[in-house]
Amino acid sequence: MSMDILGKLSQIENQKNILKEKFFLNYNPFPKSGIAIINESDDIVSSLSPVNDEVVNTIFEYIKDALYNSATNGKDLDNKYISLIVRGEYGSGKTQTLMYIKYLLQNLKLDNIRPYVIYIDNPGQKLSELIGGIISQIGIENFRKYLWNIFISYLDNNIDAKQEILKEATGRPIENTFFSEQETSSLLLIEKIQNYKELIDSITIRRSATEKKSFIQLLKDHMIRCFIEESESAVVASYFYDIVSETIGISKSWDMLVTGNVKELDKREVNILKAIVGIVQKQLGYTDFIILIDEFEEITAERLKKSDVDNYLRNLRLLIDREKNWCSVFAMTGKALSIIESYSPPLAGRIKGSFVDLKPLNEAELKKMIANYLSIARSESIDDDIYPFDESGIKEMLEVKDVQLKGSPRFILKLCYTLLQRAVDELPENGRINQTFVKQYMKVY
Repeated sequence: MSMDILGKLSQIENQKNILKEKFFLNYNPFPKSGIAIINESDDIVSSLSPVNDEVVNTIFEYIKDALYNSATNGKDLDNKYISLIVRGEYGSGKTQTLMYIKYLLQNLKLDNIRPYVIYIDNPGQKLSELIGGIISQIGIENFRKYLWNIFISYLDNNIDAKQEILKEATGRPIENTFFSEQETSSLLLIEKIQNYKELIDSITIRRSATEKKSFIQLLKDHMIRCFIEESESAVVASYFYDIVSETIGISKSWDMLVTGNVKELDKREVNILKAIVGIVQKQLGYTDFIILIDEFEEITAERLKKSDVDNYLRNLRLLIDREKNWCSVFAMTGKALSIIESYSPPLAGRIKGSFVDLKPLNEAELKKMIANYLSIARSESIDDDIYPFDESGIKEMLEVKDVQLKGSPRFILKLCYTLLQRAVDELPENGRINQTFVKQYMKVY
């Protein structure tokens, strides 16, 4: 018996060839778990567009409205905030919908509009964790570089600060501008100074410990002053300085920022987000900042105390009220939205700009979804875009006893994966995944 099973298992390597020969597919395109892959390629995400026309139209209208100020160069360029809610039950395709929105925003080809989009897969247990998730996606080395560039720009616009630092560095006043190309004998040429450590090393070489300490303190004072201008918070500015100056290994301040586990940064989320948006716009040339937040129902889960939920929602409302130079998309269940409405009606009013409602798939939408997935794995073009499935099999997938599974994209994608795997072994040449075949694997549902 075991030898028979081993013999069958040895045929696994042939499955790819059988898929191609029987069904004109290079591989099984359906996700085993039915869950969207968040790092999927643009080609695949674009092929898996929403199958409901109303959903597509709502997404289009939201993006158009979110980018309106930048598109028209309107007077309220710092008053951009609008929100979209992607509402649906578990397994309804919320994550895939966010991936599609992300794809559209990242692939816009416009001369004067460049949206920066960040996807957050979990909102955390407090708002500072959500903000930390945004920072972490920028990356510590990039963040250090951007902060350093901001400081260089600050010096370019503050002659007195330049002169004070250069005087301390050289022991004499310098007439030329700081980091000037005219100062060819200086180690402070802009193209040579790439980071904080390099500047400190070039200045403090052959200096006494006291002189080095004095210069570092002066530099720190000016850097914090610079970062206060960016964040409007001395506390946040101090953490930014630490990130720039802690150049060996992972910065403790960076770790504290991205995890959100610093009490003194609580209620500083506005300042941090303001600085992040400024950095992205000034250093990377983006015009708009859009955050996609998945699984927002997690903050309403029973594992959080009522007071924690209340604090999170209150702080989020304050963030939206005080910093409007960004836009948001929240994905959550209908129950979660109802809980938010009961906790904080003002916040609910702010984030309920427009809705994408993900409802159970009907037969036509299910057929289109299956065709979309099959298209990304086709080895050659064929007339029947749902082959090896047929319409009777697709219709049968909606005949489930559990009403929560009826028309659920996650359930159907998992089922399609299994059906296609079994079809490789069980269906003859030109066989179809029809009603009879589907019924065999639907008995438990």
